[in-house]
Amino acid sequence: AVGFSFFNMIGQLVTLAGVLLLSQPLARLYGKRNVFVVCLALTALFTGLFFVVNPDQVGWIFIINILKNAAYAPTIPLLWAMMGDVADYTEWKHNRRATGFCFAGIVFALKAGLGFGGAICGAIIASFGFVANTIQTEQSLLGIRLTASLIPAATFAICVICLLFYPISKKLNITMQAELAERRESAR
Repeated sequence: AVGFSFFNMIGQLVTLAGVLLLSQPLARLYGKRNVFVVCLALTALFTGLFFVVNPDQVGWIFIINILKNAAYAPTIPLLWAMMGDVADYTEWKHNRRATGFCFAGIVFALKAGLGFGGAICGAIIASFGFVANTIQTEQSLLGIRLTASLIPAATFAICVICLLFYPISKKLNITMQAELAERRESAR
């Protein structure tokens, strides 16, 4: 239990460092969307690697977890920053500010996704024969391994594909911000 807590604490410190030190500088250099895509793709890769590592290879599990946390960390604040960009985009495109509507819709989708994701994960491991508080069969262990590796890796990969269609690039965001500032100034 102490070893697990230590590994978990290290992973959380890596995530915190990534949020604080990587997100903003990388976004400034490459744009939020590009950083999000690359970081989410790396997160998918590292998450998928958990499937091929044996449970007794604790060192490799620790290293992969550190890499996964470092890759995922910049996406955390970027998601919230990109929500603001979506609100700006709707104002830029339709001349009407809809910040509350944008944030509410996105946060609802996030919460619903977390709820459905948990239910789907439970259904998957149940379909593999998982029974709580018992020694697990090889089949149920496979279900657990899949829900901790390949299945979330696939969902991250789907998100990467979806983000390739996200229209707000760094260049568009700069143009959009300049035009919005000009509109707001002329409206005074």
